[in-house]
Amino acid sequence: MSWRAGLARIATGVAVLTLIATVATNTTPMASAANIITQGPDSSGSIDVAGSAGFVDTLTAASGSDGGTVTFIPSSLTSPGLTVVGADGIATTGVLPAATYTIAGNDSDGSGDSGTWSYSLVVSPDTITQTSSSPGSTDVAASSTFQTTLSAASGFVGQVTFTTSTTGFEITNSDVLSTTGTLSATGSPYTITGSDTDAYGDAGVWSYTLDASPDTILQGSPTSGTTNTSASGAFSTILTATTGVAPITFATSTAGFTVVSGNELKTTAPLSASTTPYTVTGTDTDAFGDSGAWSYALTVVSSGGVSLIQTSSTTATIKTTSSATFTAGPITVENNDGVVTFVTTKSNADIEVSSTGLISTTGALSAGAYSVSGTDSDAFDHSGSWTFTLTVTAPAVSVTFNANGGSGQMSPETANAPTALSLNRFVWAAHTFVDWNTSANGSGTSYANGALFPFGVATQLFAQWKKGKVPSHTITFAANGGAGNTASEVHNTPTAISPNHFTRKGYSFLNWNTKANGSGQSYGAGATYPFTTSATLYAQWAKNAKPPTPKVQVVTFNANGGKGAMGSEGHPKLAPLTPNRYTRAGYTFLHWNTKANGSGITYANDAPYSFGASITLYAQWKKNKTVVPPPAVPSGTQIGPFAVNSSTLSPALEAQIESLAVAAKTNKSTAISLLGYGDALSAADASNPTFESANIALSRERAQAVATYLGGRLTALGLNGWAISIAAAPNGRSGSGQGASSIVIAALS
Repeated sequence: MSWRAGLARIATGVAVLTLIATVATNTTPMASAANIITQGPDSSGSIDVAGSAGFVDTLTAASGSDGGTVTFIPSSLTSPGLTVVGADGIATTGVLPAATYTIAGNDSDGSGDSGTWSYSLVVSPDTITQTSSSPGSTDVAASSTFQTTLSAASGFVGQVTFTTSTTGFEITNSDVLSTTGTLSATGSPYTITGSDTDAYGDAGVWSYTLDASPDTILQGSPTSGTTNTSASGAFSTILTATTGVAPITFATSTAGFTVVSGNELKTTAPLSASTTPYTVTGTDTDAFGDSGAWSYALTVVSSGGVSLIQTSSTTATIKTTSSATFTAGPITVENNDGVVTFVTTKSNADIEVSSTGLISTTGALSAGAYSVSGTDSDAFDHSGSWTFTLTVTAPAVSVTFNANGGSGQMSPETANAPTALSLNRFVWAAHTFVDWNTSANGSGTSYANGALFPFGVATQLFAQWKKGKVPSHTITFAANGGAGNTASEVHNTPTAISPNHFTRKGYSFLNWNTKANGSGQSYGAGATYPFTTSATLYAQWAKNAKPPTPKVQVVTFNANGGKGAMGSEGHPKLAPLTPNRYTRAGYTFLHWNTKANGSGITYANDAPYSFGASITLYAQWKKNKTVVPPPAVPSGTQIGPFAVNSSTLSPALEAQIESLAVAAKTNKSTAISLLGYGDALSAADASNPTFESANIALSRERAQAVATYLGGRLTALGLNGWAISIAAAPNGRSGSGQGASSIVIAALS
């Protein structure tokens, strides 16, 4: 019976009860006992979430009621979402999430009968069905920003929330499918799957197909450049692209050119001047399947007028004992293209210079300076001059002094060039010192006291005496316009005058004279004075000619895209350039060039420059290659570890390589790529370029050792057409997923 019919019955019952009450006024009341009302069969129901908002049912009493209207009252144990309407109706209060709901309470009729009741409603979830959607499409360039909105067709209430665990994709704002980065065309099409739910427990699954197409890489600037024959052998430029995903890798097979570090176009040898540009072509690719073609036109002009500048030393010093076998060279120059030929224009009979710049002596030489010079040129009409001076010094020899009848002490004097003799310190009573002689009896060569001696061979000098005491006389020295102090000399025998110690600004010392105006007797520096009379000697001066101011040429440094500060540098002659102090984020300094685009003359960092002309040098930069470490590789695809700082294969390593060879044979894998890793470096060693370079070399040596042994095993197993490529990991160190001291099999196909 529905709750509406129950309401009608209740209305009818009122009338009946009224009638009974009227009759009862004329009869005697009868006592009756109350009954327990038993609930009818409508105690449970079921519905799905979609239909739950309109669910209704009717409660009934099976027995215990006198047949009048039974009213059902819910208790406090009632679940939210269910309610009683009218006297006996069960209804939901709205859409219910999937679950089991209960309601209970008491019931009674008008006769005092009563009982308890309960009702259970099971709400089941619906399966969410995805709205049919067409496959999506994008290209690699736009793939990182791709989005689409997902939707559901049925089986849900309200907002549907989508989720996915497909790599490279994510869900935002509950229903927006987005990429998490750039997609590779080589992995297309992508199938994305996931699940969806609503707030009421409904659930389902969904899928979406996205096609990522490759883009054509378009070349950026520069596409042309100019250099001269002098700089052509070291020409380089950075290739760029306006499309594609960095880093872009460029390749070329044009003779005379190569691409290094992925994007630096370089010449492999000097180029001759040509009326038509050299055209370099190639292909470019990125890691996401994009590709394209590029070209570069290089114009090479003659660098006529370029001077060859000598960079090797222009002087050398040897002793006479080794002069007969002296060799040096070859002479080196800068700005040349290829072989340089040397011609001697100012010759020296004792020095020979070959056409290749080798320098040698023609025999044993005596002490002195020997100079030779000439011109040089290369095959590109570049020319210059060169010079060389060889200074030959004699070995040091000693002069010993003999008192020859006198007494006292004088130490031997040692020198290897003409030097003033020590002043006599011997004495002989009633005798006067006269001079020195190479013979005791005075029949040899005489030398005055303090005179200049050649010191060519070891010699003993004998004091020569005259009987009788000769009075001493004094020379006093006058500065005569100069400044300083020169001590007086007192002797009684001819003695060399002491060196001048006066100075005069702007003047040079000439000699001594007995007259201030120079009109008396002149004595040169170191000359012998007889000391037969006392005298004052006046310094004679010659005014210096004003030296010509050397023209200092200046080199100005330009950062050319870098940052920092470097002052200009100026010198009157050949000198090293100031080392580079500029920096540029993401770039490495290469060298200097007289043109900003690198097409002029190249100078290495800290290279010598002649300073024959003022120039501006532009820093040349190479863009650092962005290294994307290879992804983590599964177990079994590494060979290692090697012993620290070793590339030697141990028996354990050979067994691993044997297993790899068998796997390649089984799978018919002919293309094998090996990536070598060096040792783990400390933070300090990792920042040291020397250690990092050594680690890269070790990485390559390890990869080569594995490749050599693996090749032998593949041949022994009968695998034909195999090819093994090797590479060293960037900076030699491992990335995520790779172990140090190992070889990663980057490809096996």
